[in-house]
Amino acid sequence: MLGLMIGQRRKERLRRLLRRLAFGLLAVAVSLLLTYTAFRRWTLHTPPKDAGPPLPAAASVDGQRRVSVDASWMERRDGVWHLSLSGNPREMGHAHGLLAGRITTEIELHLSRLMRRFVTTPLRRWVADNIVRWRFRNMPAHIPPRRLVELAAYSRTMLETDDLPEQPFHRLVFYHALHDITQRLDGSPLIGCTALAAWGKKTTQGHLIVGRNFDFEGGDIFDRDKAVITFHTPGRIPFVSVAWPGMMGVVTGVNAKRIYVSINAARTDDPLEPGIPMAFLVREILEGAGSIQEALAIIKRDPVMVAEGLLLADGKVPEAVVVELSPGQLAVRRSASQVIGLANHFLAKKYKADASNDWLRRHTTSDARHRRLVQLLGRFGGRIDVKTAAMILRNRTGIDDVPLGLGNRNALDALIATHSVVLDLTEMVLWVSRGPNLLGPFVPVDLKAVFGMPVKEMTSIEPIPADPLRDSPDLLRFRQAMGQIEYSRELARAGRLADALDYARRAAGIQPSSTAAHMLLGDLLWQAGRWNEAKREYRLFLELHPPYRKQRDRVKARLGS
Repeated sequence: MLGLMIGQRRKERLRRLLRRLAFGLLAVAVSLLLTYTAFRRWTLHTPPKDAGPPLPAAASVDGQRRVSVDASWMERRDGVWHLSLSGNPREMGHAHGLLAGRITTEIELHLSRLMRRFVTTPLRRWVADNIVRWRFRNMPAHIPPRRLVELAAYSRTMLETDDLPEQPFHRLVFYHALHDITQRLDGSPLIGCTALAAWGKKTTQGHLIVGRNFDFEGGDIFDRDKAVITFHTPGRIPFVSVAWPGMMGVVTGVNAKRIYVSINAARTDDPLEPGIPMAFLVREILEGAGSIQEALAIIKRDPVMVAEGLLLADGKVPEAVVVELSPGQLAVRRSASQVIGLANHFLAKKYKADASNDWLRRHTTSDARHRRLVQLLGRFGGRIDVKTAAMILRNRTGIDDVPLGLGNRNALDALIATHSVVLDLTEMVLWVSRGPNLLGPFVPVDLKAVFGMPVKEMTSIEPIPADPLRDSPDLLRFRQAMGQIEYSRELARAGRLADALDYARRAAGIQPSSTAAHMLLGDLLWQAGRWNEAKREYRLFLELHPPYRKQRDRVKARLGS
């Protein structure tokens, strides 16, 4: 009996202990949940309150293709979206959202799919999301108030869906800072842009000619839906941005004062600092600067988050400079030779000892592209016009004219640019690549008409013809090979090694000059334990001028060299 009573007491103590433990765990779980909920609310970017008269509830169709909201409109012409946005920031953001909301949603869903593809597990995505929320929790404090009003007005027109769980304004803030947030990632899709300017004796008529490739490996949607967007805000300088519908910042733009600005991602040792997103800094320049000096004053006024190379040009002088900008430093690179170019690394003396800048120069394609650009600008000096500038941007050979396989990232044109522009800042005529990439014709936009400038005489403005590669068998083979490579990678991720090898072989057979095909085939053979065959593919890979040092070093290590 005594033993039974002792046993019951022990069981009762154990039950009390378990109940206490359960209550304790529940209390901890509730506390964590409340803390996490508070964290999410605290780091949620909320829009400023809407204040103002009622805005249009819907757009109207003018004719068969133009859609309008009050004085703003949007239409598809010559394979490019054209938008004209007018009004104060609230009116402009609302009209922009009604006109471009569908495309913005498609882009957001596309970026969400990319995120799931590259960050494969829900846990990793959750961790990455919360790190970004915490790191950039104060970002709206560094965005100009008028941009916040514009973003808020746009966000009220946007779709809310379970596929995009965050609130629209929060999404838009991060969307417009994506350039800055992803810039330091290894393998950033932004490290690839190239830009140039020539003027005076280096051009055929003494005009200031500017050109740039915006290489953003974010997917075909940014190429397919490229747009020329005109912004007219009372009291601000009108400007044109080349980007995509829904983009309220600027990556490539020119204003009515003949000031041009474009951005090239860079990397320095300066720590990531709170600051204005780069796309909004460029918009501040275009809306407020009538000279290079005024542009530099705006740049010095607004702290930035990341390093960036800016090509600044003034068609009135004429002159172009490169601004090498980071959170802690600024250098202005000028040219006495009347040509200037930039890729992604900095050349100023103050960045010579910067390890991150040096890493970018040595490990990415930036140095190869810059050296090739300098060669071509020197070769065509005195003969540069808009067609020659487009020819330079379309160049697909390496330094000293070394042949490169199509798509090689060492080329100025690696068949990845989401837009390319050539601009005569003297005549104020802009040419925009219709696509795909730089292969289609560059369609002209007469900026004098856009900005209401006086015209001395009416002249016909011709497009820059399409690249001969566009309809060639070489391009067809390249696209077929890229399709095989992508499917091979999918098969490898699914664990179907034999099938992946088959498709990688097909890609290498279709396009023998593809570094990507031989690298993939070598890796798959190595994984299969067929080391001699893998080494043969690796040797072929090294013969084809592969672009990235990390890949070259890994292959050389496996070859034992």
